[in-house]
Amino acid sequence: MKRYFLFLIAFVAITVWSATIYGGDDFEPIVSTRWLEKNLNNPSIVVLDIRGVQEFKEGHIPGSVNLTYTAWRTMDKDMDCQLPPEDDLNDTICSIGLQKYANVIIVGKSDTEKDCVNMTRVAWTLKYAGIRSPGILNGGFNSWINAKLPVSTGWEKREKGKQKCKLNKSVVATKEHLIEVMDTAAIIDTRPEKFFSGKEPDPKLKKRGHIPKAINLPYSLIFKKDGTFENKEILQSLAYRKVGDNKDREVIVLCCNGQYASSWWFVLSEVLGYKKVSIYDGSMEEWCRDEEPLEVEPQKGR
Repeated sequence: MKRYFLFLIAFVAITVWSATIYGGDDFEPIVSTRWLEKNLNNPSIVVLDIRGVQEFKEGHIPGSVNLTYTAWRTMDKDMDCQLPPEDDLNDTICSIGLQKYANVIIVGKSDTEKDCVNMTRVAWTLKYAGIRSPGILNGGFNSWINAKLPVSTGWEKREKGKQKCKLNKSVVATKEHLIEVMDTAAIIDTRPEKFFSGKEPDPKLKKRGHIPKAINLPYSLIFKKDGTFENKEILQSLAYRKVGDNKDREVIVLCCNGQYASSWWFVLSEVLGYKKVSIYDGSMEEWCRDEEPLEVEPQKGR
């Protein structure tokens, strides 16, 4: 009887600890304002605000910390949106101790599609840095304000972390790997159809068209006009139509520079549960720079 009682105490303690560490069973990667308000004091959760410093100081979600979007990407070899070097990324993560949290909730603006994909790009970068469960506040800070929820002003500090990042390199695809799996993987080009097809030149590129065997799934389909995510059922239908329902199939997403591609990476990997999704970070900038072939006729989903 005594042994059973001790076992029961241990079981309850582990259950409570797990619920705290993992943010509870109700955590979804697209976070609602209601859920976030309820979980602001959960010690396993941190809110990462990626807006500008001045915007943050003028008003932010209580307890959130600020590291602007520019801290999460760099320029490399004439490509304007690349992962930071490992040491720099580790310093960024450690500066606010993000490794200590099970769930990092990203908050940005949602005025434009670029604002929205900035949040998904940071989510992908955090996943690469070893953060297991990044989430995004649906509609960003705009939705928090529209819900008339409390805000704080000034600056928020967090204790620095010491543990180095354990990089998850499976979320990054190189050009060489893309070529290697081109016949079996789903290669998803998230640019607008007019750029994908070559009907119009992509202003950031020297060539028209798309990578051979790529499928077009524009990032614009993900977000509603108010900057919130489209309904999960609609996103799933779009994914099934282009990628298929085999969630074990490898998927590589790309765009012009790797930024907008993060939108479908987040939806496919974090929301819909596809198991092997990566971003070709060099994307069309690298592909065109290296004089690789392009197609100008759109490919239908396989």
